[in-house]
Amino acid sequence: MSSLISGKIRTLPTNTVRIIALLLLSAVCVLSASASDTTPAPIREPQISLLEAKRFLARATFGPTQTDIAALQEKGYEKWLDEQIAMPIQQRQLNRTIALALMAEPAEQHFAANGFMGPQNSPTWVYQTSAWWEAALTSPDQLRQRVAYALSQILVVSTAAEPYLRDRAEGVAAYNDLLLEHAFGNYRDLLSAITYSPVMGVFLSHHGNRKGDPKKGTSPDENYARELMQLFSLGLYHVNNDGSPQLSSGEPIPVYTQADVMELARVFTGWDMVANPNFGNRGNKTGNLTVPMEFNKDFHDFGEKTLLGKTIPANLSGKDDVEAALDIIFAQPEVAVFVGKQLIQRLVTSNPSPEYIARVANAFNDNGRGVKGDLAHVIRTLLLDPDAKNVELKAQKLREPVLVVAGLLRALNVQPATPWVTKHNGKMEGVYWFKKLDIGQNPFMAPSVFNFYEPDFQPAGEGFANQDLVAPEAQLLDSQTLIGTYNLINVIFRVRDTQALQLKPEKEQNRLAKQGGRGSINITINTAPYIALLEPTNKNNSNKNRAKGIKALIAKLEQDILIEPLSEESAQVIASYLEKPKSKNKKIEAQRLVSDAARMMLMAPSNWVQR
Repeated sequence: MSSLISGKIRTLPTNTVRIIALLLLSAVCVLSASASDTTPAPIREPQISLLEAKRFLARATFGPTQTDIAALQEKGYEKWLDEQIAMPIQQRQLNRTIALALMAEPAEQHFAANGFMGPQNSPTWVYQTSAWWEAALTSPDQLRQRVAYALSQILVVSTAAEPYLRDRAEGVAAYNDLLLEHAFGNYRDLLSAITYSPVMGVFLSHHGNRKGDPKKGTSPDENYARELMQLFSLGLYHVNNDGSPQLSSGEPIPVYTQADVMELARVFTGWDMVANPNFGNRGNKTGNLTVPMEFNKDFHDFGEKTLLGKTIPANLSGKDDVEAALDIIFAQPEVAVFVGKQLIQRLVTSNPSPEYIARVANAFNDNGRGVKGDLAHVIRTLLLDPDAKNVELKAQKLREPVLVVAGLLRALNVQPATPWVTKHNGKMEGVYWFKKLDIGQNPFMAPSVFNFYEPDFQPAGEGFANQDLVAPEAQLLDSQTLIGTYNLINVIFRVRDTQALQLKPEKEQNRLAKQGGRGSINITINTAPYIALLEPTNKNNSNKNRAKGIKALIAKLEQDILIEPLSEESAQVIASYLEKPKSKNKKIEAQRLVSDAARMMLMAPSNWVQR
């Protein structure tokens, strides 16, 4: 790998950690130096430039493709959004997870009386992960997929933080389907859906929650009750509509108390996964994690409850008890601000202006027809806001490794892996295969309910504290994460590119073909269109022709795989590095030029900053 620091190329791996750390610091400094520039500029309609299209699609999809860009420029923002919002779910994650399991392990028993249930030690989590990546990379309902991913980082469940969910990852696939279903629905309905989800129930321990017993000195588990208010709806403090805190004697005012947590915990008692022989059991062969939990009155607290100053009457049904509590929470004015701001942060900018927050909160509170919580209206509003579409704004947020990798693969028109046979004699055809990637981040594998990073994370770098700025993704983007991302990009170009594979000895090609799903990623890219730009170099290896081919290559890669254009200095540095041949074999040299140029461009600081 090479680094674009101070206009010089430094060869790694000797200095890998130090130089990648500098890359991160450089990107963060760019963000902190300019994020305070929030003066809206007029929306440019109807003509959408290439840069505007790329920036918009970087927020609304898992990465722009040439097809996406052309469609957006032809239709305009509003029509494109209307069509995306109207498009039904194109691929159910649970269905695809099951299909991959049956394909990979054809002789195993995957179904029981309670529905799909992988056999003992079956890597269901790999099938679920592969299904997620396939949809993110290829599904035409890109806005729905992207919004569901943003919601998954707010309404967190994790196979890493809860090993039981790794073994029963069919539930996680069903949970992602739940997010897809509600991505353009009402947030109040989404709160109900996650509350009854057995995956959320297992993750935040209100599955199998029992009413308190004064004689035994026990009380209901408070985990979900607390996180529902703190992380999923209200936040910690009372705020104004623009996100500014309400103060009493100069201090922020808590929006709920410990007494509220205890009362709400009583609401979430008596719920268990369907078909569970023992209340609260977590057996690998019992219960159904793909359908909403069922109510067991024997374990529910039917007493009167007081939540946020409102009374929930005694002797309601289990569901009525839950719905009454959710109604009380949803009625709080903080919900619109809390959810709206986090969606802005996940999709557009880490530091939205108070005016931007207020506009989105207003859209959350009223969709123009008197309805609160209409997510389709909220998403449309925040993506079309002048602050979001203003190309004059500087850096808005740091990019996540998942989005960098997804964007690269979509730009390169990623295809399924070459067919291979599993150790269970299953023939894998048309499969995008993903395990845990060593990039510091994997969907549904956050270290805790607080996600991979917190929305108010403030780096120690100069320019953040004194300007009251945050950079949530900086909590994740350390040297190890960037090194892992670079190494993955290297693997993609070295052993997943059909052009690179053709240049390897036949024995090596056969070995890689048989390796199949043993690696962390098995997909196919084809860099032939980029290699074709180097034909003048292959035919006549003069310095003039080589420089011409390299210039064309850099321009094409910049157009296809980057959102932001390279700085003139970076482009010159990359061109200088590529000038000197490293192989006399023209085909090997051409593929090496494409690979090196792409990797250097992808690890440039500008590629890690979303504007």
